Amino acid sequence: MLSASSTPRPEVLAALPIFPLPNVVLLPGMVLPLNVFEPRYLQLVDHVLTDGQHIGVPLLRPRGERMADHRPAIEPVFGVGKLVFHVRLPDGRRLIRLEGLGRVRVVRELPMEHLFRRVEVSALPEAPVNDRTALGVLRAQVEQLVQHWGEDGEALRSLLALPDSRIFLYALTAFLPSIELFAGHDVTTEAARRALVEQQQRSLAADDTEARLAYLTERTADLLMRLSPQLAASALLN
Repeated sequence: MLSASSTPRPEVLAALPIFPLPNVVLLPGMVLPLNVFEPRYLQLVDHVLTDGQHIGVPLLRPRGERMADHRPAIEPVFGVGKLVFHVRLPDGRRLIRLEGLGRVRVVRELPMEHLFRRVEVSALPEAPVNDRTALGVLRAQVEQLVQHWGEDGEALRSLLALPDSRIFLYALTAFLPSIELFAGHDVTTEAARRALVEQQQRSLAADDTEARLAYLTERTADLLMRLSPQLAASALLN
């Protein structure tokens, strides 16, 4: 978790309601808006409003993979969010927003007692970056991307002002699909679109902050190389 105070209570971690999605990764420090209309997830929202306000958002595994009990398979590491906004619409739908608090890992899935699924999870630590040199290299690469984008890169530039290195890495993870598209990533097939989400999932599921830093540095260097080999060389030298 990003802070000890944001860690859900043990009883919440022991039976965390989940909202699996096929193309969304909930990242710590980010806010995820959701339009809820399926009966099972309407029940989930009612449940968390009175019992902890925490929801896990695991990424569904691709190609219809199933667990032993035939439920759709999910990634074992995912973001947990706190319900920070909720409104009921006249047609029965709910609009909600989740604030990403940190990461959890599945211990086991619980038997079905509701329409929605619940899992026992363990909270994962979010240590700050210790390798300031490696972090500086990544920041230099991001600055090079900003320069290549011009005026459209100001949103990316704002990441460089984030004081918390952990949030910086997760914010850059959130930007990965946009950078990939700018670099010419082909999204004409479902597999290509899925690849963008899986990049975010890989960053989220990295063993620790240093591994996430290494992965994002590798991805950003590759993007720079595709955009301009000269920019990539400049970033590595700075």
